[in-house]
Amino acid sequence: MATIREVAKLAGVSAATVSRVLSGDPGFNVREDTRRKINAAAAQLRYETPVRQHDQYRFGCVLSDTTDKYSDPFFIDILAGMEDACKGRNAMIAAVKSYKELENPQILQEMISANLDGIFLMEHVSPETMKVLKAHIPHIILIDKDEPEYDYDNVGFDHTTANWQVMNALLDRGYRRIALISGSSPGMPLPETIRMIIYREMLRRAGIEYEEDLVKDCGWDLSLCEKQTRELMSLENPPDAIFAGSDSLASVVLGTLYGLGYRCPRDVGVIGFNNIELSSHLVPPLTTIEVPTADIGRAAIERMFQIITEKDKTIRRIFFPTKLIERKSLK
Repeated sequence: MATIREVAKLAGVSAATVSRVLSGDPGFNVREDTRRKINAAAAQLRYETPVRQHDQYRFGCVLSDTTDKYSDPFFIDILAGMEDACKGRNAMIAAVKSYKELENPQILQEMISANLDGIFLMEHVSPETMKVLKAHIPHIILIDKDEPEYDYDNVGFDHTTANWQVMNALLDRGYRRIALISGSSPGMPLPETIRMIIYREMLRRAGIEYEEDLVKDCGWDLSLCEKQTRELMSLENPPDAIFAGSDSLASVVLGTLYGLGYRCPRDVGVIGFNNIELSSHLVPPLTTIEVPTADIGRAAIERMFQIITEKDKTIRRIFFPTKLIERKSLK
């Protein structure tokens, strides 16, 4: 049986776009030619669109609003895992929105009017929006939230351990001028994130002075990431390694370094985060942290069913282990 990702690849669009078109999301505007391509791809691959039954569970999902929006591989892989877990459970992901879209009152109204049994939040929403969601949707699960949250279940990975793995990999290989290019969640300044806390603490333990010039907050913007990479390499004493907060950012870093005449890892090492499919095909292949995104998505659905069918009111934090994937971008 074809998967939603196979339909997306054939149609040349993101998996989330396919999901929203085939689920009939009334709030999703898409060009008619795109809709036709998706329907044609689904027909060619004989993709079976879930048919809503009167007793079917309907879930919503709020994606993190990165530069890639509906095509960010990290969040789309989690969403795909959720959709896979819905198969055979009489359930469907019926509504998908981004964080910024949900701050629009009209779109928020569409979400709460979708008759949802539960919702998964991949990004924190404003207190006002959370209050509305809580009043209209009976069950809420957070996905991959690194800040402590005691009122809702949280399914993801241990951000402290994962960022520790990155810094250990760099320090163990002798890097000492380690730059960081990353982003953060809305309302969370980069210096307050777990990533920055671990970055500074690991430097301190290694006897390396923290240098503010080596830290760049690109807000997950790929164009800004390129500019900031150039700024780092123009320093009088440039970094000997760059820690990119995602593999998408790392791919920009690698391309920019190559354009500037630097070779990786001969001149500067690069490490990413997420281990998306692209990472093994970069030049050089990217050393990164593997996050089991599909497992996170499936576990989130399983936990939602526990809450609904077993009336389990215990607040649980379910964390999956991460793994360093060693390739050729570090010495």
